[in-house]
Parts: sequence; C-alpha cells; structure tokens
Amino acid sequence: MADQIVITEKSSQANDVRAAVGSRYGVILPAEGHLFDLLQPEDVVPVWKRWSPILLRPEGLYGTRPAEGGNKAAKLKAIREALRTAKRVWLATDCDREGQLIGQEILEHYGYGGQVMRVMFTAQDSQTIRDAFGRAKPNAEYTRLYAAAVARRQADPDLQSVPYPHCDRDPGSRGAESHRRWPREDADLGHRVQARAGNPELRANRLF
Repeated sequence: MADQIVITEKSSQANDVRAAVGSRYGVILPAEGHLFDLLQPEDVVPVWKRWSPILLRPEGLYGTRPAEGGNKAAKLKAIREALRTAKRVWLATDCDREGQLIGQEILEHYGYGGQVMRVMFTAQDSQTIRDAFGRAKPNAEYTRLYAAAVARRQADPDLQSVPYPHCDRDPGSRGAESHRRWPREDADLGHRVQARAGNPELRANRLF
C-alpha cells in the first residue's frame, strides 16, 4: 500500500490533480462531498424526537456517521483502507472552510496520526495545482478554518426552521401554537469546538 495519499473533494478534482502531478504525491482518492453526516438530536437522545420548543444540545459535540447515497460508501472505504498504511496525507479539497471540513473530518473520524499537508488552490489548471503542492503547508496551520466549519455545522440542528408546537394538538392541525428553535449565544459550544480543534484563540476572534 502507498505511504502517501491525496484526498480530493470530488472525482473531477481528482482527475485534475492526477493530470497535474500524476502519482508523485501518492494515490489520489476522491471523496464525494461530505462522507459523514451529522447525527440528529434524536440520534443522541431519543426523547428529543418529541416536539419541543427548547434548544437541544448534547453534552459534547454532535457525532457523525457515514453518509449514504451515491458512491459515498465505496469512496469512504477506499480512503479508510489507504489511511491504514499512509504516513502522509495531502488534503487537496476545496480551499474554503467546507472543503477543510470535508477532508479533515475523515482524518478525525479514523484518528489518523500521520503527517497531514494542506494543498490550497483556487483554480484547477495543471500549473496552479503543481504550484499549490509545492507550497503546501502543515494542516495544523488551518486549525481555525476547520474549527469555524465545525462550529457552523454543529449549529445546524438549532438552525432548522422547523416548527415545534408546544401543545397536545397534532403539529399540522389548524391553530396549533408553534415555536421555532432559534440559535442563541452558547459559550459551551464554543468551548467544545475549541477543545476539539485545539485553538485557544477561537472565542477571542469571535468565531462563535
């Protein structure tokens, strides 16, 4: 098995990287967007499946589970197997916070402990990609970008604009009193993401 692998965000990106650098940086394996879905509140605490006007928050961060659909399972399996022997991973997903999350959440989920380099490029022509690999930086330098993505995603269950009737009537019945869960300042969430990402500057930089 290869001791280096490249993880891209999608197959088209993998094709462009392969055309630019070949196998110089190892086997190129594409994800398919997010390969993990966030657990829903009722997956964490079953009673939360009931209608409620309160903000639902687990003790720690919401966990994740492998995503379904498309070829996600096969792509995740290929990456998981490659991580077993890889000593270095090149993250070549999109350069925004979502791209950071898509790549890094795979490594976090499997507890990868090898070297991780971050390849950042905004165009996918061969020269730009080659230059990006040449100036790749340790992934640790993008901790804040990852933490911002985690914080955004962890807020998803609270941002769902779904009515939560606080009454005994059927949710769809006429006249049911309804409430919505809206996000609020939650210092605990900031602390948990800060601990997860290992960045003491998050709250100071108002990422929450």
